[in-house]
Amino acid sequence: MWQLLREWPPGYGGVERVAHELAVAWQDQGKAATVFSLLAQPRERHQPDPLPVDYMRVPLRSFTLGRFVLPLPSRALLGLLMSREPLHAHLPCPAVLGLVLIARLLNPCRDISLHWHAFLEAAPTTVGRLFGFYQWLAENLLTFFTRVITTSPVLRDELIATGVAPAVVRVLPCSLPELVELHAAPIAAARLIAASPPGLRLISIGRLDSYKRIDWLIEALASASKLLQQPHIRLQLDVVGDGPDRAALERQAAAQAPGQVQFHGRVDERTKLDLLARADLLVLAANRCNEAFGIVQLEAMACAVPAVAFEHPRSGMAWVSGNSALPWEGRRSALPGLIARLASDPALLACARSGAHQRYQEQFARAVWRRRLQEVFVP
Repeated sequence: MWQLLREWPPGYGGVERVAHELAVAWQDQGKAATVFSLLAQPRERHQPDPLPVDYMRVPLRSFTLGRFVLPLPSRALLGLLMSREPLHAHLPCPAVLGLVLIARLLNPCRDISLHWHAFLEAAPTTVGRLFGFYQWLAENLLTFFTRVITTSPVLRDELIATGVAPAVVRVLPCSLPELVELHAAPIAAARLIAASPPGLRLISIGRLDSYKRIDWLIEALASASKLLQQPHIRLQLDVVGDGPDRAALERQAAAQAPGQVQFHGRVDERTKLDLLARADLLVLAANRCNEAFGIVQLEAMACAVPAVAFEHPRSGMAWVSGNSALPWEGRRSALPGLIARLASDPALLACARSGAHQRYQEQFARAVWRRRLQEVFVP
């Protein structure tokens, strides 16, 4: 099975991590797995991969113009388009959509499927309108492909609402690497039996960029501290990741929650698990449908760390971490109250840990994912 995507897997983002896991699974099944990438820049190729890679990766020549990627003619690109090998392409990316349309026209009988990772929220700018047009075009072209895989029932229902036949749309939630799940198991076992002293340690994992809304999380931390008004109940936040907003966020944390926020930057997988091992709640504070799943929530839940995310139209991130033990409405205004309540109620936190781990085992465990993988790619 061949894959086509904008990014260079495995990477740190959701799209490349999904492509990586698919390639690994197909390799394990004895199938040849090749990934074609439009953004395999030399700088990225010279950096160590965050996860081991055994499958073949093929860089395609491309030219970047702002946020747009334009593929350039090459022998690898011609081979990708002319081949009869089954092809699975990852959206959103206008260039990827254009290439798979050409591949479909060149070979109408070829098995070509799409992975719909997220709907885009178009900003009121020229670039935003162009991406809005791309999304409208993509939604209207989905019926030309063998199947459309998406990551949650929420996105499946949204795709069906655009006119895609229900039989074409299939759900395959994201998964964790087998090794990560193995390392998370003893962390979960320890967390499920550990007594919870008063206080709460929050964690956020992701790129420090505008729509991740770490600023909202810092504000919620400060507001929760005022709600508690109990000095012996300490609230802390670990921020894992880097990005253009880091300096501004550090200034905000120093002003609003002095001594309560620690910025760790980008860390390796082992360090990330060590930080999760001492966390009590992961918060995914993104406020756009561009964040459609949040694999970091799986990492937390596998470690028996409850996760929460905001309810947002055309996003499945709140569905991922749905936990009946948490009194959570999915709204920004409710976050300080949730933090304060968990910090002062060890019994509730223990129930939330158990609920998070149970949901991971039932919905997202590697064994469950493997079975679903076989089902969704059946012709």
